Amino acid sequence: MADIRWIHDETLRADHPVFLAGGEQVRSFFIWDEAYFKAMHYGFARLVFVYEALGELPVDILIGDTIAVLRDLAGENGRIITADTPNAELLKRIGALRQVMPVELCREEEFVRLHATPDLRRFFRYWNKARKSAMKYGGGMPDLFE
Repeated sequence: MADIRWIHDETLRADHPVFLAGGEQVRSFFIWDEAYFKAMHYGFARLVFVYEALGELPVDILIGDTIAVLRDLAGENGRIITADTPNAELLKRIGALRQVMPVELCREEEFVRLHATPDLRRFFRYWNKARKSAMKYGGGMPDLFE
């Protein structure tokens, strides 16, 4: 095969820019990886949410180890297109894939533009600053945390 699009659990909406990356001829795949879900401590309700969201998207769902399945799908000359993420578990898999094949990361527009590192220990510390501009086009105010 050639280029393939890897859809992961942070891209579960039809208007995510990753669905446009690579063009219309690139097929999209979601890998149902039990080891990944266990590492993320996903419970039954979260897994149901992921599965139901996938049912609304133009993706093929395959079961197995993410890296092994994607390597088999892409073949020797293939390339993986996927969404950029801060998720450490997904970054481990992206790093492992990059050891053996090209991986192109697709970025999406930020929900909020951050110019300094926010305090992320508590969600509401972050949200109390971010909510004022989070729903505005382009992330609103240019500098929330200075």
